[in-house]
Amino acid sequence: MTDIFSDITFIARQKKKPYYESSALTGMIPKLYFNTITKKVLIKDIRNSKNFLLHRNGFMFEKIDFNLEKKDVQNNYAQYKRNLSKFIKKLLPYKYIEIFDITKRSNKRTGATNKDGPRQPAERAHVDYTKNSGLLRAKQILKNNFPKLEKYRVIQLNVWRPLCSKVKSSPLAIADASTINQNDLIETDQIFPDRIGEIYHLAYQDKQKWYWVSEMKNNEAFVFKGWDSHVSKTTKRFTPHTSFNIPNQNINKYPRESIEARIFVVL
Repeated sequence: MTDIFSDITFIARQKKKPYYESSALTGMIPKLYFNTITKKVLIKDIRNSKNFLLHRNGFMFEKIDFNLEKKDVQNNYAQYKRNLSKFIKKLLPYKYIEIFDITKRSNKRTGATNKDGPRQPAERAHVDYTKNSGLLRAKQILKNNFPKLEKYRVIQLNVWRPLCSKVKSSPLAIADASTINQNDLIETDQIFPDRIGEIYHLAYQDKQKWYWVSEMKNNEAFVFKGWDSHVSKTTKRFTPHTSFNIPNQNINKYPRESIEARIFVVL
């Protein structure tokens, strides 16, 4: 087990609603219109732990038995989506699944190639959706199949995994959602070329707990929530995450290559 202290970037609280221009608009590095602060935090290695559950902690760490085939990228990830659907079904039996976005990332200077432009790892503690934008995005994606979506429980999931054989630079850190206060999740407008989304950036509190998996392999995955329509005291709905730097990492020798899928499941 390799527990380490590393810097994580958090949002600084401000009076006006923060916003930023997304990578899809800027071409690579998002342009921020708010201040951030950096804190050195303990990030615990959970490689040998099975104690984290999706609804209790906001994430799971799982083995995965299929790879992305290079030729499938040209086919809109059709086979990868079928494999992901079967994988999720075993973890969270659903009535319906929609895999609506797949993004590759790399910490190389040029990023990873995607249809909407190159992407590098996200370097701020954040959640992909808010309580409002999660529902709005779900309605946009699922409206043809579920015109009365409020009748169902809907969860937005992210399946994140390496494409490189082992992650030796810029790994993913993920927060235990049970240690996050709602008022530390700061609504932030995300400006796209054709729309305005909304995410949470995370403000720092010392009780927050962070985890990673050392030398994460390409047959392993984090499955975590971006949004859950179900509201209760015991169910966690939003899971902050971010990339971070390992001491003495060598990006040129060991670049991080990863792929993430954004998914809606209807239960």
